[in-house]
Amino acid sequence: MLALLLLSIIISSSATSGLSAIKSTSMTMNQQHQHQRDAAAYQDFVSSAVDFSGCYVRNGFVTATRSVRDIDTNSRRSFVYNIPLISPSLAAPPMELSAKIKARIPSPSGNKLAVLVEESVPSDIEGKGQDTKRHVMEIWTNKGHQLAKRIVLPSTIHGPVCTDFAWFGGISWSPDETALVYSAEVNKPKTASYFAASSKEDDKEDDDTIVGGQYTLGVGKKEDWGEKYGTTALLALFCLNVSTGKIGAVENVPACTNTASQTTDGNHVLGQPIFSPCGQAVVYTGWDAGGGGEMPRRLGAIYCYHRPCQIYSSPVSQLLKTLEIDTTEDGDETVADDNFVCITPNDRLSRSPRFSSPSDGVAKLAYLTHTKGFDTHNGCMALHTSDWCMSKGSVVDGSKKVVVDVVTLPGERGDGELISGLKFPGLFLNQLSDKCFSPDGKFILTSSQWGSVVRVVSISLDDGSVKPLSFDMRDGNNRNDAEPSQQFLCFTDDGGAIVTQSECNYPTMLGSLPSSFLTDAKGGISSQVLAELPSAATSSFSPSSAGSGFKAGSGYSYKIMNILPEHGDVKVDVSSILLLPDDAGNEKLPLIVVPHGGPHSATPTSFVPSYGYLCQHGKYAVLHVNFRGSTGFGQAALESLAGNAGTQDVLDVVAATRAAINTGAIDPERVGICGGSHGGFLAAHLSGQHPDLFKVASMRNPCINIASMVTATDIPDWCYVETLGIGKYEWDNFRAPSKEENDKMWDNSPIAHLENVKAPTLVALGMKDRRVPPSQGLEYFHSLRAKSLPTKLLVYEDCDHAIDRVVSEADFWINTKQWFDKHL
Repeated sequence: MLALLLLSIIISSSATSGLSAIKSTSMTMNQQHQHQRDAAAYQDFVSSAVDFSGCYVRNGFVTATRSVRDIDTNSRRSFVYNIPLISPSLAAPPMELSAKIKARIPSPSGNKLAVLVEESVPSDIEGKGQDTKRHVMEIWTNKGHQLAKRIVLPSTIHGPVCTDFAWFGGISWSPDETALVYSAEVNKPKTASYFAASSKEDDKEDDDTIVGGQYTLGVGKKEDWGEKYGTTALLALFCLNVSTGKIGAVENVPACTNTASQTTDGNHVLGQPIFSPCGQAVVYTGWDAGGGGEMPRRLGAIYCYHRPCQIYSSPVSQLLKTLEIDTTEDGDETVADDNFVCITPNDRLSRSPRFSSPSDGVAKLAYLTHTKGFDTHNGCMALHTSDWCMSKGSVVDGSKKVVVDVVTLPGERGDGELISGLKFPGLFLNQLSDKCFSPDGKFILTSSQWGSVVRVVSISLDDGSVKPLSFDMRDGNNRNDAEPSQQFLCFTDDGGAIVTQSECNYPTMLGSLPSSFLTDAKGGISSQVLAELPSAATSSFSPSSAGSGFKAGSGYSYKIMNILPEHGDVKVDVSSILLLPDDAGNEKLPLIVVPHGGPHSATPTSFVPSYGYLCQHGKYAVLHVNFRGSTGFGQAALESLAGNAGTQDVLDVVAATRAAINTGAIDPERVGICGGSHGGFLAAHLSGQHPDLFKVASMRNPCINIASMVTATDIPDWCYVETLGIGKYEWDNFRAPSKEENDKMWDNSPIAHLENVKAPTLVALGMKDRRVPPSQGLEYFHSLRAKSLPTKLLVYEDCDHAIDRVVSEADFWINTKQWFDKHL
């Protein structure tokens, strides 16, 4: 009997193990199928995104460059679209741009095209031991159809050309199309080791060689500008004659940046250069890199729009004459140009200079400025103009005019028009468009954050009135609740405009407005769709038919929700954007709350594929919260966050979340939080301060412990200003925080609430992050794991703060969706 019992137990146990194995295999297969569905659906959304990197109109054609994610190669590919304005349907198929092409700059007439190419030169050509890279400027004529000249930009004159056209960089044609001005890196001084042996005993070191300086900061090592600017240190200006190919440095600039005596003080970074309409001068932005006394160390520049900068003008007539001559004979005398002039000597922040066409010997110079500046990383800008004398090649004394001033609170100017329930909040933009003046010179067109949307506005140079343009490329007559975000790109030849439109559930469309749009601005403006760019899936990892079948304008909807919070001193609406999947029926939805990063930025009603993926494919409601401190709500609301980070923004997100729950569409027991950078900071805070509301968390590169971050980040000013308040960072000094300041930083940090956290937490880290050191997220991950909470760590070795490499970005969002699937 005992033997039979044992045999029965063995058989039963084996059968159970077999069933478990079969069940486990089945679960694994189901998981694999789910992974495939998630990956295919993600590709559906990201391949539908339309990211423009440049747009211009020449000779009746709109030329636009589109960036496309390619998952197979972990890269972005660029395609050029050429669309005839008269017959957009006859547009040719897009042409892929080689990755070697870094910029395409059309001349004013459209007859010439400058193309900046980065080439890899084989070692057998250079005679060196390894391949090298060089920049070449190609000049194409005959409306860009014929290559006329290739000009190698010698590394002996300058380093790489700055192609960061969103901030530091710039390439501009002269009015007569004979020359280009551009910004490029200053070469490091020559250095040699203490132990370098000469080839001959009688050889002598060059007089300008610094022996033993190869490891010295400011000599052999450059002091850069932090996150994403690791190769940018000092930029100078250079002019290139497109016929002779001669290049000359613009010498008459602040602090002689172009000299080889590079140090960490006494210099400026020069960028955003443009030629004046008379061709006698270049106008540009100069950032204080130690020369102005406010930057004892260089701080991170990316996403930080408050680094001290001013606008300058340098005459270049004599330099251009020198470059026109193919050769310079011995004994020829060169005449120096006059000294530079600071156009904005009384303004702490000035950038983005732009010129109008001249009339009666005078042109208008427009630029963005903020006289006293601000301590926060972004803020409301003013628009100023000055008159430019064509004959003298300089600004007319006393001609400065404040066209639009900084706005403290929405509506204080008396403007009556409302956008998403908000009166004009001021100008929130980083740069003006290259050609922002209307053809008659009476208006400036630009795009500005206005609450939770981006809108195109016309600004009258006569009375400074600001009017949002009213158009809708998706039949606005039948869409009363539509809140699209729109961008102005450029003017057409006949005075019309090229614009884009995007919505949370509709990718970017390219369109045009008629030449009468400025005079018809009181009513609805007719618009023409030039291109609804199709899905641009370039990866073959999965068939698109296996995805979610994303179709623009369907699958999910969105709406803006505004609430007036009771807490805080500045009473301005907290605005949120709620995304809802279409087929939820009567079932209450799980909610993912997404506070943005920055913190002084905003989430607009534009298409972001990752959130569409979570909403339509994942069946989650998604709530974007533009808490006070966001751009687009007036300067006072933005600055109200300084000194209150971790309290006011936390309460704003909670209030917005409860408002979404009160709509009746949300399950209050299934609310998660997701964010990156300052959004990750808030995700960790909300998990600790409100653990019963936020049940699951996913965060990218979160700031966790400000006290331990302040001396390791490229933006220590953020640590002081956001926790201690306006005026608490010493711009002309650099020091570690005091004991009292450290205590305050700890109190304002998520780590102070660690003991309350109950949410399963996903942490993603870019290990090359210089903004929020990876040690911050590691500290949080290990602390949560020590509490035996469900945790998961994603480590991206080759990513920086944004985690925006194509494959890493995809991996994070698929992991996030599955993390919420599992725990929410």
